[in-house]
Parts: sequence; structure tokens; C-alpha cells
Amino acid sequence: MIGGKTSTSGFRPLGVDTYEVAGPADAPEVWKRIRLDEYSIVFVTEPVYQALKGELVPMTGGALPVITVIPAVTGSREVGIQSLRAMVERAVGTDVMFRE
Repeated sequence: MIGGKTSTSGFRPLGVDTYEVAGPADAPEVWKRIRLDEYSIVFVTEPVYQALKGELVPMTGGALPVITVIPAVTGSREVGIQSLRAMVERAVGTDVMFRE
């Protein structure tokens, strides 16, 4: 789990490895320290995801770890759902996650 102090604190008691960033600008430095071959899933908060977008692009080819975007405690910007929508559309060929 990579995110701010408040966002990561709830994951730590569950045994999840957490990597705290002071702000989104610190995300690339923290990302480089993580041994990605040790993880199957990496949760990142929306602000961290936006800061790492350029570094995550090569990872979208189906390789592990799976990057899962979750809202920060400050609220959702719907970045996670937009990312999921784009992946599903690429896989299926159409937007099947329509909104009502």
C-alpha cells in the first residue's frame, strides 16, 4: 500500500506492507525503493497513482503486480474507476461499465 500517512495507517494492522509518502511528489522516489517482484497486488491512493502514471504505463500489459487504485481518505476523484474503465474497454473493445 502506497499513500499518505492517514491512508496507509489502516492497512498496517492487517499485515499489509505500507509505504508512506509525505505528498504525491514523493511517490516516484518511494516507488523506486519497492521490490515489486515481492508483490502480486499493490494498492495506491489516487494522488499517488496520478504522480506515478508515467512509471506505471509499462506495467499495464498484464504482468504482476496488479496496481489497484483506491481513494485517499480525503475523498475520491474517481481516478480508480476511470482507470478500471479504460482497462476493461481495452480488454473487451467497448465500454461495458456504463453509468445510469
